[in-house]
Amino acid sequence: MTVVKICGVRTVEAAVTAAENGADVIGMIFAPSPRLIDISTAQEIAKAVVPAHTKRDTANMADELDKECKLSAPEYFKVCSDKLLSYGRPLLCGVFQNQDLDHILSVVRQVPLDLVQLHGTEPVQMARQIPVPVIKVFHVGADFTVDTAGLFDTGYHSVILLDTKVPAAGAQQGGHGVQFDWTVARSLSDRNVPFLMAGGLSPDNVEEAVKVARPWGVDVSSGVETDR
Repeated sequence: MTVVKICGVRTVEAAVTAAENGADVIGMIFAPSPRLIDISTAQEIAKAVVPAHTKRDTANMADELDKECKLSAPEYFKVCSDKLLSYGRPLLCGVFQNQDLDHILSVVRQVPLDLVQLHGTEPVQMARQIPVPVIKVFHVGADFTVDTAGLFDTGYHSVILLDTKVPAAGAQQGGHGVQFDWTVARSLSDRNVPFLMAGGLSPDNVEEAVKVARPWGVDVSSGVETDR
């Protein structure tokens, strides 16, 4: 089964629809973006899609994973992905990009969030300062290789996310609907490392993307929007 993350959700209605259609992760943008969401709306989304009786404490996962740091990358990220899905779905993810740690921690507490996605150039070590599991983006550009520094570091981020590097976008990366070479992603699956894949995925191409790259999950935003 391929995990599905719907990112850039801005309304309760959209979040409920995503959840009803089987989304495993619902992403909300807290970084500067046309899809920026405010705290109060994010809290309403959390109330709408996470049943009140559901107790899940992903903060404990970081402590549990400290024991797994000596595992190889394929083993470590497999443990992480399995643990995440054991918390129930949909999980709520907040997306940040090169923002202050204090701001991130404040949003995690207020919403509350199950996951944090670091979508900028944050060092991988920053994940250890965040009390919930972290999805760390690695931007795929012309000079990218899967041996990029930090990609396979264990004990920091729990999920690897590959997205397209768009030089013209400057600091605001992500959500531009631009694809990268899916065979680059395939090199991770060939190493048995689970990962999320984004970058121009839509209902028209996601089946082919999964066939070529064999990701653990897909991350879609602009490709499924009806109102940008």
